[in-house]
Amino acid sequence: MKTAIAKSVIFLMLSLLSITAIAGPFDKGSAQFSLLLGSGRAFGDDYTIIGLGVGYYAYNGLELGINLDSWQGGTPSINQLTPEIRYVFRNQTAINPYVGALYRWTFIEGLDDLTAYGLRAGVYMTTGRTSYIGLGVAYIEYTDCNEQIYVSCSETYPELSIAFSF
Repeated sequence: MKTAIAKSVIFLMLSLLSITAIAGPFDKGSAQFSLLLGSGRAFGDDYTIIGLGVGYYAYNGLELGINLDSWQGGTPSINQLTPEIRYVFRNQTAINPYVGALYRWTFIEGLDDLTAYGLRAGVYMTTGRTSYIGLGVAYIEYTDCNEQIYVSCSETYPELSIAFSF
């Protein structure tokens, strides 16, 4: 009888440990890989934007990431490299607000590189144990922008994401 109880207690403890060991999408140790397909307009041309990104949750809710975007189909050629940090306010509901900061280098063929900083905020809605949909807004301010070359030296745009973590 004591052996059966001991085995049951051990089984229950191991089961609880395995449940708590399963990381959620915003938990420490979770990683994400992102693909971007979008559109943009610059220098009078329409572009298709293709991007790749990786992110890693160094602490619960705190993601460190980097993205590389390539603007295709227009002239001049444009590429962007964006390291970022984001904090997700994890809670017990399916809706998790987030805020983030970024720094961006934009490489434009035939022109000086641009640097920018920005902020983003929004919400992630979990759709599964390791998946979520994001809806937010980003604000970017270019630091070395010449308004005689560029239409604007800042931009605000909506963001929509579908993500899977592993």
